[in-house]
Amino acid sequence: MKEVETEGKTLEEALRKAEEILEIPLENIEYRILEMGREGILGIGAKPYRIFAWIKRNPEELLEDFLKNLFRKMDFKVRIKRVRKDNTILLNVEGENLGRIIGYNGKTLSAIEFILRLYASKIGIKDIVTLDIDHYRERREIYLINLAKKIAKRVREQNKPIALSPLPARERRIIHTTLQNDPYVYTYSEGEEPRRRVVIAPK
Repeated sequence: MKEVETEGKTLEEALRKAEEILEIPLENIEYRILEMGREGILGIGAKPYRIFAWIKRNPEELLEDFLKNLFRKMDFKVRIKRVRKDNTILLNVEGENLGRIIGYNGKTLSAIEFILRLYASKIGIKDIVTLDIDHYRERREIYLINLAKKIAKRVREQNKPIALSPLPARERRIIHTTLQNDPYVYTYSEGEEPRRRVVIAPK
């Protein structure tokens, strides 16, 4: 973390010097006043302001640190890869024996993601925050796309609707999106959470 001590006749002057040395805009600088200045009378008894200034942490770095600390408290050693795409921040966690923090159908993963999103909102991140563990969601999405196509084929052959097992909202969307342009079948959801499921029906 880059940091500097500066001084100036006024607080503003000391901050301008910090801005020049750190080479970033003032809004990205945090500071602490080490010594209050005073103007004096006709320059006599004047005393400069002295400050300690440093670059603010990037909110995304804070988010990553929060997640690392969370897993550390759970006794998991992990590596975190952060990827930004459009208005989404994806944090992918890698490590050994992480199945326990994925949970059945990703339920534990979703709970951790919910906590992560609350913290992201608290530190001012407005982008969508998504969490994945050992590329579980990536593999799960491929599985659901293939499942949707397989069941759609069966619906066409049997000419009757088929209801899938209950799925979380995120996974139901994958099924809907996969088949939204299929000329032979359509999809809809039925039931109440957490037993809400997708039905694939012939057109």
